[in-house]
Amino acid sequence: MKYRFLIVEDSLLIAMDLEEAVTRAGHDVVGIAPDMTVALNYAPEADIAFVDVRLADGETGPRLARMLVERGLLVIFVTGNPMLLEGRDAGALGVIPKPLTHQAAADVIDFVVDWKNGRRRQPPARLRLFQPISSTFA
Repeated sequence: MKYRFLIVEDSLLIAMDLEEAVTRAGHDVVGIAPDMTVALNYAPEADIAFVDVRLADGETGPRLARMLVERGLLVIFVTGNPMLLEGRDAGALGVIPKPLTHQAAADVIDFVVDWKNGRRRQPPARLRLFQPISSTFA
C-alpha cells in the first residue's frame, strides 16, 4: 500500500533528503512544512508524519505531534535533540536522532509502513519507541 508522508522540518536540506527517501520507497510526500501552521495545512492529506522538535516557529514539534496524532496520523520524531522529548512523546510512535543516513531513513520508512499496516516487529537500531517493547509486541 502506498502512503502519504508529511515532513515537518525547517532545514530544507534535511527535508529534501527525507523526501527523496520516501519517494525512493514508493510513497508520496504531500508537503514539506517548516512550522506548525504549514504542517496543519498539509495534515488532512497525510497518513504519516516525520516531525522535528525545533521548527521555524520555535520548539513546537511536540504540540504539533499531538495535534497530528489526534487527526489520525502516525508520527515519528526526527530530531537532533531527542532528549527534549523525555516525557513529551505527544502520542508519537517513537523518535530517531538526526543525522540520518540514507539506510537509516529507508529502515524507518519501512518500519512505519509496516506499523501502519498492522505488522509489529522490532524497530530499526536507532529508532526508540515510546511504548515499552513488551507491550508493543504482545
